[in-house]
Amino acid sequence: MEIKHSRSRIPSFDLLSGFDWFIPGWIDFMWIATMLGVGVVISAIAALSLSKAGFAPIYIQTISYPLLFIPAMMLASSQSRRNVFRIEPRPLDRPENWKVLPALLAVLGMLGLAFLLDPLNLVMPEPDDRVKDAMKMLADGPIVISLLCTAVFAPFFEEWLFRGIVLRGLLGKLKPVWAILISSVVFGLFHLNLWQAIPATLMGLMLGYVYWRTGSLKLTMLMHCANNTLSVILMSIHGADTSDTLYDLIPNTFAYGVLAALALTALLVSIFYFSRKKPAQEKQ
Repeated sequence: MEIKHSRSRIPSFDLLSGFDWFIPGWIDFMWIATMLGVGVVISAIAALSLSKAGFAPIYIQTISYPLLFIPAMMLASSQSRRNVFRIEPRPLDRPENWKVLPALLAVLGMLGLAFLLDPLNLVMPEPDDRVKDAMKMLADGPIVISLLCTAVFAPFFEEWLFRGIVLRGLLGKLKPVWAILISSVVFGLFHLNLWQAIPATLMGLMLGYVYWRTGSLKLTMLMHCANNTLSVILMSIHGADTSDTLYDLIPNTFAYGVLAALALTALLVSIFYFSRKKPAQEKQ
């Protein structure tokens, strides 16, 4: 029998199937929240210990951040193994949609949305000192470590939680529009400050829409990675002044307008492309 290989498919790595049999209900969401609380404590203890040992803030953040999610992931993995012979799995990630074209359009759509959200900085309140310190940490730290923390760890763990667990669970109970909206708001609130919460919520809508349509967590991780990578690179180049907008960095109004038009086009093309796909994460 001849096996056909698709040239448009990106190599896939199975890191997520161990959670396929964990489809959280309302009580499960409470347990996940509890385990996140445990993770916060573990992460804080690790951060304090590393600080006393003299580690720089960027290294403390990179090491302690994943610890926040580990207890919740252990719970989800354990529950999934228990349910292997009890329920039908609902894949956390569907590799059949992990291809070059959807990946490219997903990234372009996310970057287009990020550019269009730039004017929000003009009306947002002044960031508090905690946010400014975090931006300065990323801007001043080694770019490889900053990217590891924000463009690798954050997309992996946050997409696992907010799209793979929260949204996937809600899609089994609510209409897609409500499931996507609620998971996006929770994603925004997770950032614990208004300055990041509003853009994160709006980006969460795009991430949630793509996940609902494709079921591909790798796609949303890639989108999240692209957005965070762009942010880190811009901060590394221009510094950590959170009052700066892309409009400040692109003083030519015509050039800014052209880029805004291209960003809107990329976003609309991306939405149109994914709107033609039959939803992979349907209510059961």
